[in-house]
Amino acid sequence: MEAIENGIFENSEEIINWTYPGATLYYKDCDLEPAIAEKFTKGKLIRNGYYLDVSCRGGGMKLNTRFLIASAKAAKLYQVNPDNERFGHCCINVNSYFKVLDVYHLEGKTQIFLLHIPARGLKYFESINSNWDEDFIEKARKSLDDKIHQEPISDLLEPSWLERTNFPVGMDAHNQFYPLAPVPPVSKAEEGLYNGIRALTKDEGEINIPLPFFNEQKAESKVGLFLKKILKK
Repeated sequence: MEAIENGIFENSEEIINWTYPGATLYYKDCDLEPAIAEKFTKGKLIRNGYYLDVSCRGGGMKLNTRFLIASAKAAKLYQVNPDNERFGHCCINVNSYFKVLDVYHLEGKTQIFLLHIPARGLKYFESINSNWDEDFIEKARKSLDDKIHQEPISDLLEPSWLERTNFPVGMDAHNQFYPLAPVPPVSKAEEGLYNGIRALTKDEGEINIPLPFFNEQKAESKVGLFLKKILKK
């Protein structure tokens, strides 16, 4: 009754349908100081304040930490720019939210498992753990179990890729978590990229627009500008 009164289940079906069906595992390896890695605790909600480059390719680990991300809304940019196909380059939009589902230590490596959740699902995921989550955690741990003795993917160790990925998710340059709110509006210069990713991932409803700047976002998708920007990379 209390959960209902607090609105936790408001839009719950839409939240679940946004989060789980079609969710795929993405990889982002980096070297983290132990004190930084320890800040990622199970159940923590985080907001990533930048465009998050990830790979759909997973192999062995050379670096000490892997962010494994389950997301149904990552844009497959390697399909837009074939030059990045060898990286399996995908991108998760700026100001995306995640829940830490699991932290798994194995043979000196750490895997931090994140679930990509919609902006208006924070209250729900703060209070609810679903059977989907337990299934995902089991698959995430098996992923590392299977890959721990594999060779790392050489393409993902290239300096250009490491420059994009070798830092923690959800933290600024000072290794501080971005606040969950308020969320600044997307700048005019970034509207094309922001709206383009939303269009490519069919994420154009209101459930994933942070409330503080909902009215400032334009409904029209600027896919043309977005593709031009990506193809220049």
